[in-house]
Amino acid sequence: MEVTMRVARYSELIKSKFKAAGIHLAISSIIFLVLAYFIVFEWYPLPYFTADGGWQGIRMVALIDLVLGPFMTLIIFNPQKSTREIHFDLGTIACIQVGVLIWGIYTVYNERPVAIVHWDGEFYSMPAKAYSERNIAVDELEQFGVEKPVLIHAYRPVEIEAIHEVLILSTEEQLAPFEQLQLYRTFKDNHHEIFQKQLDINEIIHHNDRMRLELETFLLQSSGNKDDFIYMPLNARYHNVVLIFSQTGEVKGTLNAPYKQ
Repeated sequence: MEVTMRVARYSELIKSKFKAAGIHLAISSIIFLVLAYFIVFEWYPLPYFTADGGWQGIRMVALIDLVLGPFMTLIIFNPQKSTREIHFDLGTIACIQVGVLIWGIYTVYNERPVAIVHWDGEFYSMPAKAYSERNIAVDELEQFGVEKPVLIHAYRPVEIEAIHEVLILSTEEQLAPFEQLQLYRTFKDNHHEIFQKQLDINEIIHHNDRMRLELETFLLQSSGNKDDFIYMPLNARYHNVVLIFSQTGEVKGTLNAPYKQ
């Protein structure tokens, strides 16, 4: 009889733990959906989501929000404790989860791509932290365009003083030319010149079946011909891709298979 009562109490305890963890998971899921919206549509919009860390950001937030908090509730919650102890436990769990979540959100937000900068025939993805670490406000990039991330052209200077400045920043501050704000110009005003260095897409798909299939899928969805578009390499943080531009300079898509020159 005593064993039966113990089993029943243990069964009720487990049910209560899973019920509390389930409620925590439901609340966390709502928060996650809101954060996922910002990550997917605001901070890492297509076509940069996969190549520039969007998936990594989603996984980090999901781990913190959907796993860490509910798991701590499942382990710690005990309905047999006093109301004061239960409130203390749940408050502690909430503080830990919120603290870690704030850190995760800040990291994901600070790593978001805010500029896609062209330099010498290639594009480079620039995260927000690359500018904030140099006390450059991201809002300063709005002078070059309103897209998020904004397309920018870093021009190659020909004046002696300008070249000297580039060299100093490159050697003393370890800044590549595409990271130097004084070289930035609007992409729209320079895209015709930039597109003169476009990739030979026929040569690329001839040697890469994956990219050929991706291009065929893109063309089918866009109802276009491959010669209607411009193809330029993008050096992103997680893998290199080919940006697909319209003739007027708008990004229409990417070929997500890794590209190497």
